[in-house]
Amino acid sequence: MSYFRHHKKKIALASIGLIILVTLAAYFLKSKPAENYYKVKRENFESIIACKGEIQSEKSTLITIPEIFGDVTLELYESRIKDLIPEGSIVKQGDYVALLDQGTIKQYKEANEEILKKEAFELTDSKIDSAVDLVALRQDLEQFTFDVKVKKIELEQSVYESPAYQRKAAMAYERTSMLYDEKYRAYLILQKSLRIRIQRDEEVIRKLRLKDKNYGIAFEQARIKAPKDGMLIYGRTFGRSGPRKITIEAMVSMHSPTIATLPELSVLNSETYVEEIYISKIKIGDSARVFVDALKNEQRIGVISSISNVGQEMVGFDSKVFKVNIRIASEKNKIKPAMTTNNEIIIAKESNVLVIPRTALILENGKSFVITKGFGENRKKEVIAGTKSDKQVVIKSGLMDGELILLNRPEL
Repeated sequence: MSYFRHHKKKIALASIGLIILVTLAAYFLKSKPAENYYKVKRENFESIIACKGEIQSEKSTLITIPEIFGDVTLELYESRIKDLIPEGSIVKQGDYVALLDQGTIKQYKEANEEILKKEAFELTDSKIDSAVDLVALRQDLEQFTFDVKVKKIELEQSVYESPAYQRKAAMAYERTSMLYDEKYRAYLILQKSLRIRIQRDEEVIRKLRLKDKNYGIAFEQARIKAPKDGMLIYGRTFGRSGPRKITIEAMVSMHSPTIATLPELSVLNSETYVEEIYISKIKIGDSARVFVDALKNEQRIGVISSISNVGQEMVGFDSKVFKVNIRIASEKNKIKPAMTTNNEIIIAKESNVLVIPRTALILENGKSFVITKGFGENRKKEVIAGTKSDKQVVIKSGLMDGELILLNRPEL
């Protein structure tokens, strides 16, 4: 009996020991730091603004529609691009680049020629009519000149007649002279008005001929040529959907005249757009990292060289955006205009500080907390947070290097 009691006692003790081991194992397995915990540590902190961009030259020679297209009398308010050589082509000065719609110019020129023919015909008729009218008036004047001479002779001879006859002769001479003066003034007025009308018609014809000449110049200059040597990059227009490249069938005008550019590759920018909620956080001279997609995201260090003063609305953004240029070192053999980039604008930087994931920070009643791992149970701990980024937060006080905290707020 004593043996069996001793044996049972050993089994009971072994069972209790096993239960204790299982409990301890479960506890330690449960409390072992897993993915939902984060170990607080010191590191270098950065707050960045991530944005996409495109490589552009800081200085470029513009290829635009010819100035003759800005002549308002030609009414070439917009022109369609009918042909455009491939982007990236290497051109020499004077090489063909693009072709604007010559058909519209030809139609306008033909319509102007018809008007010119009509005006020239009407001018000829006006000159003939004017000459006829003036000849008729001159003949009247010649007749009145003769009548005045006759009346003058009669007046001179009336001295041998009675006083009544003399008065009658004087009145006849005076009346004839007055009629002559009226006819002469009418002649001068008509002559002047006809001259003004003909001059006006001649001016209309002069303008129509100049217009015809300019249409011819515009027709020839519709073949756009390179102003200098370089690599051709398509121009861009801007709208609510953002910048888009000029291509065949695009419309250009004096308000948006750029067809293409010949960039100088000595200074390159990554042209990007930053939302207005961030624009106050950056300034000219701030550092940025530029990753060029075509070069397998090779990193370049850049600096903000310009920030636009006026925001614009653009599809894909919830608020207005501002154009920002990030200048990078030129590498003529590697980085080319129109390459796309991913940019990181550095707006804050601190060295050797305690950093935790932003998801671990709990905000309640204007205070900041984290959940730390304790022995047996977690506990809520107040901290003082510093600079924040989209993903991380600097902790000024309340935590120590090596503490474990929950990555996410626990479910209630």
